[in-house]
Amino acid sequence: MILLYIGSFPYTWGGSMNKPYAYYEHKKLKSFKELLEFNYKKNKDSTAFIFKNAKRETINKTYEDFYNDVITMSNYLSNAYKGKHIALIGENSYNYLVLFFSIIISQNIAVVIDKDLDEQKINELLKKSDSKIIYYSPDYTDIDNITKKYKTFSINDIKETINKNKYEFKDNKIKNKERVIFFTSGTTGSSKGVMLSEKNILSDIYGACSLFKPNGLAFSCLPFHHAFGLITSVLKPFYYGVPVFLNHSLKNIVPEMKEAKPNTMFVVPVFIENFYKQIWKNARNTKKDKILKAMINVSNSLLKVGIDLRKYFFKSILESFGGNLEYIICGGAFLDKKYVKWFRSIGIEILNGYGITECSPVLAVNRNEYYKDGSVGQIVRGADIKIENNEILVKGDIVMLGYYKDEKATKEVMQNGYFNTGDFGYLDKDNFLFITGRKKNLIILSNGENISPEAIEEKLSKDKGVCEVIVYEKNNKLIASIYPNEEYFGNISYFNGLIYKYNSKVPKNHQIALVTLRNEEFPKNNNRKILRNKVMEEEK
Repeated sequence: MILLYIGSFPYTWGGSMNKPYAYYEHKKLKSFKELLEFNYKKNKDSTAFIFKNAKRETINKTYEDFYNDVITMSNYLSNAYKGKHIALIGENSYNYLVLFFSIIISQNIAVVIDKDLDEQKINELLKKSDSKIIYYSPDYTDIDNITKKYKTFSINDIKETINKNKYEFKDNKIKNKERVIFFTSGTTGSSKGVMLSEKNILSDIYGACSLFKPNGLAFSCLPFHHAFGLITSVLKPFYYGVPVFLNHSLKNIVPEMKEAKPNTMFVVPVFIENFYKQIWKNARNTKKDKILKAMINVSNSLLKVGIDLRKYFFKSILESFGGNLEYIICGGAFLDKKYVKWFRSIGIEILNGYGITECSPVLAVNRNEYYKDGSVGQIVRGADIKIENNEILVKGDIVMLGYYKDEKATKEVMQNGYFNTGDFGYLDKDNFLFITGRKKNLIILSNGENISPEAIEEKLSKDKGVCEVIVYEKNNKLIASIYPNEEYFGNISYFNGLIYKYNSKVPKNHQIALVTLRNEEFPKNNNRKILRNKVMEEEK
């Protein structure tokens, strides 16, 4: 890469190579204790975690701090409990991570539960997982009636335990069992407890980190009860030895990004869509939207001949992300590739990935310097994926032990040693994975025609008037339910025109019979996935 100057503007000549290259090599670890010791031995004085305390003061914890806190807490837990299911219910925090590591290292089982669920649902998951002890955050969880039935402790008070208890580690000799239970989102049924072992999680860390590595501080804002939020956005950067900024409340995400100046962040698509909308809203409010469009066109033209001026053209936008953001890892749901191209235009690379909790969780991700728009990346190192009847099947150490106390459900998803993801897709000649839909969402018409609603939604969502869209079947006809962008609210004639144009280009069986408009966004679970079943119940 050659640095050139035009007047006072430096710019780079070259750019991303976007071609195959070797795996990032690193040590494969066998246990969480080894993961804990890995950076303690290498970089004990370096910062591991950064976060804000209750007084909004910035706190830095080194790898040595974290090591000492986890070892002390795990020694206490190993003496207090043997093979117990210990629930964690609370907001993202440093103490949460200390407890998570400590529960696993002490050979107990961490049960991670969404703090935003109602009391009835939390109680249901506690019973389903056979949890006996709860560490919870009183500030964020209303479970007063539940706490009477369990041994309960505040996540906020573990420092007192660490300071008072100086136990030696007690080896409970519980081997080859689950160490973590994550619950599936339950968007199409009741939540299932996914049992993951240390081997499962560490294999996925190794496999995914072979494909991607951050070039600096990582910003963690996804909830820890979600495998993507905990394993991918925290444990993987921790393994690579880069600092992790812990955002525990989305209301503070913008000021904390500006302070943290992250190189990498991990999000689900709704974050990208909201960032995009806010950037354009700000541009319109300041009457700079036409200038922004023109600058993007000029920048893209220059990039084609190897000249990169994005850091200068879009400095004010990039500074709203901290000024140093290079990569956004996105997963959890479909993301239109128009966002990938647009953010690349201003200097941020969105690398789409794909995962499922049952696979610890990442199965594929685009690489730092090798990616394909529209794909979810290359298969993680060590995983064996095959496509059978268009369905994605997975074998390898990343595949879960099974669903907790649900042998029937486990057998339903395992086929000759392969886990059936329930997703449709294909691999191209370069081993990039493309997702085409989800089996549970498949629409089967009376004539036997199989239609993937995601394929239709992808086409409709490209329109400037569409914010969110769901396609479903009613009386053997296809219905499109649309939540419009703000300036198109109530404009049914516009969307009738959109459907007319769409129908003119597709076979009769794929045509939309009716479009309905919503005045509020679709209901979503706490992982920001649209609850399709609930939408169809509401509209039918």
